[in-house]
Amino acid sequence: MSEVEQSGAATPPIRLLVAGAAGAEGVLETAAVAANRAVTGGRTVVVFEIGGGRARPATVLSTGPAKAAESALSSGIPELRARARGRIVLATLPEDGSAAGSLAVAIDLLPEGTGWVVAASPGCYRELLENEPDRFGEVLIRVDGADDPADDPLLSLLITEAEALVDRVELVATRPGRFASRRALAGAGRLSGPERPGRSGRAGGLGFGLRRRVGEDRGQATPLVLGGIFALIVGVAVLVAMAGAITGKARAQRAVDLAAMSAAGSMKDDLPRLMAPPTLPNGLPNPAHISKAVYLSRARLAAIRFAAANGASPLTVSVSFPDRLSFAPVRARVAVRTTVEAGGRRRPVPESWAEARVGAPLAMGAIPPMASGGGYSGPLAERQGKGMRPDVADAFDHMAAAAGAVGVTLVISSAFRSDAEQAALFAANPDPTWVARPGTSLHRCATELDLGPSSAYAWLAANASRFGFIQRYSWEPWHFGLATGPAPCSEAGDRVDGSGADRPRSTPVTLPGFVPGRFRRPILSAAMKWNVSAALIAAQILAESNFDPGAVSPAGAQGIAQFMPGTAAAYGLRDPFDPAAAINAQAHLMSDLLKQFGSPSLALAAYNAGPGAVSPCNCVPGYPETQAYVARILALLGGVGAIAPMTMEIALVK
Repeated sequence: MSEVEQSGAATPPIRLLVAGAAGAEGVLETAAVAANRAVTGGRTVVVFEIGGGRARPATVLSTGPAKAAESALSSGIPELRARARGRIVLATLPEDGSAAGSLAVAIDLLPEGTGWVVAASPGCYRELLENEPDRFGEVLIRVDGADDPADDPLLSLLITEAEALVDRVELVATRPGRFASRRALAGAGRLSGPERPGRSGRAGGLGFGLRRRVGEDRGQATPLVLGGIFALIVGVAVLVAMAGAITGKARAQRAVDLAAMSAAGSMKDDLPRLMAPPTLPNGLPNPAHISKAVYLSRARLAAIRFAAANGASPLTVSVSFPDRLSFAPVRARVAVRTTVEAGGRRRPVPESWAEARVGAPLAMGAIPPMASGGGYSGPLAERQGKGMRPDVADAFDHMAAAAGAVGVTLVISSAFRSDAEQAALFAANPDPTWVARPGTSLHRCATELDLGPSSAYAWLAANASRFGFIQRYSWEPWHFGLATGPAPCSEAGDRVDGSGADRPRSTPVTLPGFVPGRFRRPILSAAMKWNVSAALIAAQILAESNFDPGAVSPAGAQGIAQFMPGTAAAYGLRDPFDPAAAINAQAHLMSDLLKQFGSPSLALAAYNAGPGAVSPCNCVPGYPETQAYVARILALLGGVGAIAPMTMEIALVK
C-alpha cells in the first residue's frame, strides 16, 4: 500500500475504505496500521469501525488534534463511541442500513484537515462505496495470502466495482502481527519495519486464569466440591441472565415489530407522492411529488423515531429496504441491537428484527368473476375488494381520482350483495328503513356503492352527480347508485362486460409523463385495440423493464414487456425485443386476463405469477414478489390519477 505523507498543508487528508474479502480477517488492524502511517506532520486520522465489538478506552498520552477530533464526534453524536488513542481516534458505528448516513454525518463533524479510514464489514462495504464514493480516495482489500483475483471471481468482481468508483485499489495479503496490531490500535504513530503475520491461538485470558487459580487452591477442597460450587454459581447466573434476557428480548421484539410497521406506514402514506409525476402539465415542478431518496429517508426516520421512543438508541437501529432498487420500494426491514439488565450486568441479546410490507390486500380481487345469487348475473369488476358492474367501477375510478385531487379519499364499504348476503344483513338489522328486505335491495344489481368516510359526505353530495352517481335516499348520505347506462337489474346491464358498446371506453387519451416519447404511440394504439387502460400498460412496462427493449431477466423473460418464450409464442410474438410488437402482445394478454379475472389486481398478479397461481384462490397470491409487483403498479396508477388510489394495507411479514 502506498504511504500517504501529510506534512504539507496542501496534501489532502487520507480518505481510505478498508474491507475484507470472503473469509479474510484483520480488517480493523489493517485500517489502524494505515491510519498510523498517515499521522505525520501533526495530522490526525480517525478510524471508523462499522459494527465494531468492544469499545477501547482512550489513552492518557493522546495528541491535541486527536482529542479535538474525539470531542467533535462525541459532542455532535453523543452516543457515538469515539476515543482518542495516541495519534489516532477510534470511533465505532453500528452496522445497519443507516451506516452510510451516520458515517457522512460523523465525517462532516471532523476538524478541517482530519483524515479518516473506514474499516467496513462485508455487509456494509458495498453500500458505503455506492452511496458515498466521493468520500473515499482509495480502497484497501484484505485478502488471504493465497487469494488470487484470477482464481476468485467474487474477489475479481469486488476489485472491478471498486476501481469503477475510486482512484486507487490495493490488496493486502498479510495480516498485521500481534505486536504491530497493538501498537497501531494504541495510536503509537508511524510503524516501521516488516510486519509479521499474526499467529493463530491466544494466550492467557479467562480460561488460563481460571486454571491457574484452581491449581493454587488444590488441597483446600476436593475437585468434586469445587466442580459442584462452580456449576451452582454458573447455573444461577444463567437462570438470572435468561430471565432478564427473555423479558428484554420480548420487549425489544415488540418495539422492532412496531418500528417496522411504522416505516411501512410511512411508505404507504407516501406512495401516492412517490408515484405522482415530477412535473405538472405546464412543465413546473410538481409540489406533490417526492423522490425515492426522500421517500426512503422518511420511512427510515419514522422507524428510528418509533424505536427511540420505545427506549432504543438511534445508533442501534438499522433500517433497510430489501427492494430499494425497484422504482417503488414497498418493504422495510428494521433491526435493533440491544442489551438487557441481568444479574446486575448489561448483557447483549441477539439482534431483534422485523420486516413489514405495503401491499394490495390479500382479499383484493377475491370476488367471483361473475355475479350470482342476485338480480345481476354479469361480470364483476373489483375495487377495494368489492364487486360491482364494470361501468360502475369505471365511473367510480373517475370520481375517486377527482376526489383525491382535492384531498378527499373515498372508501367503499359495500357494493354488490347477493340475496343471501342481504338476508343475513337484514336478519341482523330487521329495520327496512335502514336495511332493505331480501330481493328488494338495489345492491343485488351491482350498481350501488356505500361510500365513506363521513368526512367525504359533503364532497359526494356536491360532486357525485358529475360522474353519473345519485344519492338514492336522503337519509343515507353514504349510498350512491349509478344512474347512467343500463338500468339496474336489466338484461342490458348483464351485458356490460367491457367488450361491447354498452360499456364506456375508459382508455385515457393521454399517457403519464414518465412514458418516453417513442413508446407513446405503440402504447396508445395497443390500448385502443384491446380496450385496456393505456396507463396500466405504461405502468406495467415501467415495472417490468423500465422501458428497456433489450431487457433480459435472470429467469429468461425478454424484451420491454418481459415475455417468457412460451407465452410469447402463445400470443404470436415472434420477436420479444421488438417493442411495438411486444406492447401489442402485452395489451392482448392483459385484455384476456382482465376478462378472466375481472380485476386489475388479479390480472396483474396473473401476469407476474401466472394464471395458475391466481385461479385456485381467486386472489393475489402471497408471493412477496407478486405482492410487491401489484402494489407498485396500483400505487403508480393512483399517483397519476388513472384510477382511484387503492386502499393499501401494511402487514408484518417476518
